[in-house]
Amino acid sequence: MMRRQSGFAYIAAVVFLVVMAGIAVALLRLTDTQQTTVNQALLGARAGLTARAGIEWAFKGLEANCSPGGTSTTLNDFSHASGFRVTVNCSFLSYNEGENAVGPVAKRIYRIQAVACNGAGANCPDGPSVPRADYVERAQVATICTMAPANSPCQ
Repeated sequence: MMRRQSGFAYIAAVVFLVVMAGIAVALLRLTDTQQTTVNQALLGARAGLTARAGIEWAFKGLEANCSPGGTSTTLNDFSHASGFRVTVNCSFLSYNEGENAVGPVAKRIYRIQAVACNGAGANCPDGPSVPRADYVERAQVATICTMAPANSPCQ
């Protein structure tokens, strides 16, 4: 007497379930990667805008915020609104350019650098926080020319 073979449906069902589980794992990883990318883009935009705010802060008070040798100031005012703190470095060089009826025309070239980060340290950039997955840092640099010592624009 011949016996009928059976059990192929069970093997096919197990293979089907394994393939579906693999697809589900791949979709979950893809979703996680996409969410991380969106989060990093949002944090990067916030950091860039916070660095820009640091540049504008320094520009508002050039005479008070800058020195020839350089001045470094950490601004924590932005951390409540954006989650980022800014370190602003400001320096200037004085030049005499040409002469007018009064004498040499004194000018100052200011260099302002603002670095915004969301690290745990007191200043930006924050080296120990770099390995964190959610650490973001952006820097902006501006140069400004003024007539010295007044804040009138260079001509």
